Amino acid sequence: MATHEIRAMRMSDLSRVSALDELCQPHPWGPANFQGELLRTDDGFNRIVEIDGSAIAYLCCWMVLDELHIGTIGVHPDHRRKRLGLELMSACHDWARLRSGTIAHLEVRAGNAAAIRMYEQLNYRRVGIRKGYYADNLEDAHLLMANL
Repeated sequence: MATHEIRAMRMSDLSRVSALDELCQPHPWGPANFQGELLRTDDGFNRIVEIDGSAIAYLCCWMVLDELHIGTIGVHPDHRRKRLGLELMSACHDWARLRSGTIAHLEVRAGNAAAIRMYEQLNYRRVGIRKGYYADNLEDAHLLMANL
């Protein structure tokens, strides 16, 4: 794999990250959602992964007290299975620990077996189900948690 760079997401990245999100998610966030994440103060962690200036992955998460919430993560279909998601998740876990984070949680589509496997590698465990959580098809979400 070519050398990649992980860096903080910027406002100038909104259109590129939104376009990437459309490739990655059945129900993408859109530019306004990403802009909202970038307007968070120190409680937000937003990263983009680039190769030669092309956006190939992203992650948005934030802290509420001692809890890390993963808002969204995506990897371009051509760059999946290269551990980029694990790398982004590990970076946000490290960031949360520096802010006294003790637990992390997220929702994942019940049918997204690849993502669930990745989260299990990071010691996430299913603690609940949110019935009909996803608006695009009313798919259930698994609520996952991990100790940091």
